[in-house]
Amino acid sequence: MNHPVCLSRRTFLAGSAVLAATAGLGLFGCSTAGTDAAAPSAASNADEPVNAYYENAVIYTVDGQDRMAEALAVRDGKIAFVGSSSDGQRYKDTAQNVVDLQGRFVLPGLIEGHIHSGSPDFFDFSLIGLPTADDELAAIKEYVDAHPEKDTYLGFGYMASLYPGEELERGPKKERLDEISPDKPLLVYSFDGHGAWLNSKAFELLGITPDTPSTPGGEIYKNEDGSLWGTLADSAMSMTSKYPVNQENVADGLATFLQGLNALGYTSIFTPPGNGFFPVPYEGYQTLADRDGLTMRVRGAGIVTSWQTDEDLATLGELKKKYDSDALKVIAGKIFVDGVMDNESALLSEPYADNPSNYGETGWEQDPLNQAAAAINRAGMLAHIHAIGDEAVTMGLDAIEYAEQNVPDDDERNAITHLQLVKEDDVPRFAELEVTAVADPYWHFKEPQYWESKESPALGERAEKMYPMKSFVDAGVTLVSASDFPVTSNPNPFYAMQFGVTRNLVDGKPYDVPDITDMDDPAYLLWPEERVDIKRMIRSFTADAAWALSLDGETGSLEEGKAADFIVVDQNVLEAKPLDIKNTKVLATYLRGEKVFDAEEAAKQQS
Repeated sequence: MNHPVCLSRRTFLAGSAVLAATAGLGLFGCSTAGTDAAAPSAASNADEPVNAYYENAVIYTVDGQDRMAEALAVRDGKIAFVGSSSDGQRYKDTAQNVVDLQGRFVLPGLIEGHIHSGSPDFFDFSLIGLPTADDELAAIKEYVDAHPEKDTYLGFGYMASLYPGEELERGPKKERLDEISPDKPLLVYSFDGHGAWLNSKAFELLGITPDTPSTPGGEIYKNEDGSLWGTLADSAMSMTSKYPVNQENVADGLATFLQGLNALGYTSIFTPPGNGFFPVPYEGYQTLADRDGLTMRVRGAGIVTSWQTDEDLATLGELKKKYDSDALKVIAGKIFVDGVMDNESALLSEPYADNPSNYGETGWEQDPLNQAAAAINRAGMLAHIHAIGDEAVTMGLDAIEYAEQNVPDDDERNAITHLQLVKEDDVPRFAELEVTAVADPYWHFKEPQYWESKESPALGERAEKMYPMKSFVDAGVTLVSASDFPVTSNPNPFYAMQFGVTRNLVDGKPYDVPDITDMDDPAYLLWPEERVDIKRMIRSFTADAAWALSLDGETGSLEEGKAADFIVVDQNVLEAKPLDIKNTKVLATYLRGEKVFDAEEAAKQQS
């Protein structure tokens, strides 16, 4: 590969555009794009009419030279010109449509580096945002009592941290659900996608008994007497794959889901499967593509597990062949190396501070992991590796290094995502192996009611140095930002940009705490030395994300010949005060020159 070297976890943030859009359903690396490109000539094809000319704008191109521009011309879905108003006059003279942007700020269309395709249509009810265990239980009971006609019940969003004692780590017990629904199966998935909470009838429906063996890297929690506790963790959640899910109107649900993302400025997403229960609804996406209804590029992945690797690789190959268009393409195999910090299944190099005998879990031995990564690359796809703990990160890097050494002519842009703890010596390995660091800036602060109760006790001093970012930037690593929605309930990219710049609280309302007025306020500040500047944050959603998904020849920066993917926002993000970045509003989103979101039209529809 010839990649150029360049110079809460739980953020339940109410009121986001994506949640508003889906309410009706019930639900830094270096710049790598355009680094070698010279500034395009303003005269190329200037005499051929353009479809639209956008003037009087402040345009951040995010190209290799970090150019700013004043005008942009679009012809047949591609950028015909971007530059000064004087150089663009010839395009304006022949334009079919001239749009005065009135000094507003323009960015390339944003790219989500890791988001799960979750439509609320898939679930009967959601617990997201409820502040207490009693509130969660009341919401479940309210739904079950109101729908006696249903044969099964399926919910989403419980938080183990709201429950007392051992339930804090293992998740709530089945008896709580048995009391609500003693005669019908009831299953609720955790907000982070790494736990499933079942009542006795749900266990019975799925054929899970105290004697059922767990999958590698997963756990069927049990009581001391060997009876079922009530929850499945990590890869054991794959046992719930046959639980009834509402698949009606999936395409329509996805259309609304994507419209919500368009409202946040996204024009491309990478969507991997979740941990056994959250498959990518490719057929729904294909239905949208067939009716020309995809309002963004969708790049996806298939799962590769340690217990059925060959079968998974074969399925992945079939997905790659079936979904291989510009609109919808399978490009990756996703591997879970470890679990999560919430149930202390993230794999660490040193034991958990509150449980010295526990280092976390992995479902992989190193050699099979090496072979899986190499097989994914050999099939022409990138390996997208989930690693929360520092030992899991090392295992992921070792596997990618093996693939690099053993797959001839390999140019796959492998990635490791989440990266809560990373060994200092492993940071430069990302650059050496050209591994993309896919970070989740939304988690990069000391989350109220969680950091002190969970992360600090579990990790001790390590909890002060979680989620590196600037270290990756300084090492020349490609840094991509992602929300991991619905783990992050509000995937607003401007919240993420503010988190990256401040590493501090963005919105106190969901936690019932006051907003901060100083970005250095120590109450929620996490490892401020890892702050990055706003340009790096923007690149992590644009040029660097495009490179990571092999879209850099098409999108990620505003340059002649690339797709006209861009957004118009209401403030110059480059000049915004750090604590005001989150207030940025998207006014319009364009995909290949076509407007896919208009804030004025959306406001009219809601009024």
